[in-house]
Amino acid sequence: MSAPPRPMRCYSTRLRLTSVAAISLFIASALPAMADGEFFQGDYASGASSVVGSIVRGPVGASIGWSEFDDGNALSANFTYGLSVPALGDGATFRFGPTARLDQDDNLDLGAKVVFERWAPTDWGSVFVLADYNTILNEYLLLGELTHANSGLSGSLAIQGGDNGFRENTFILGYAIPQTPFGLRLGYRVNARQAVIGFTINTF
Repeated sequence: MSAPPRPMRCYSTRLRLTSVAAISLFIASALPAMADGEFFQGDYASGASSVVGSIVRGPVGASIGWSEFDDGNALSANFTYGLSVPALGDGATFRFGPTARLDQDDNLDLGAKVVFERWAPTDWGSVFVLADYNTILNEYLLLGELTHANSGLSGSLAIQGGDNGFRENTFILGYAIPQTPFGLRLGYRVNARQAVIGFTINTF
């Protein structure tokens, strides 16, 4: 006996979430450019791939992402507003705003996220730190990255987790292709014992 057709609600909900995210990206891209830029990243590992795209125009940012994991996948989107925090150093910014997540079973969760980030130039390159907290599943991401300007090489450590039991520490070696916004990524996920490869497009 064949299985009943999947309800159209899943498709329509995903379409609405994707549409909202696309509109948010469009709005952000249409705002007057200040400290603006675009960032896209794709990573591949066996059973754990992800793609994310984000746009920042002045204080406004929007992003959409898709991730695959062992027992499913999820589509997420957020819209944030940023405030600079000079007391924490030049380039320090807090971002906050609404977020949404839709998993493969059509479970739609709404929440909020807060992000702290700081990019600081050095004599040899730059340092970037980020702390991201999402009320959906209490997900968190801590990231630190060092970049050597002359060689284009970078090294980063990302620590991730949440209430769904996911925990991962990822080491990444990156290479920025000269005179282009493109970069290559090669790394290792410690807990999963998996290699990861990827790319970036960064216009910041």
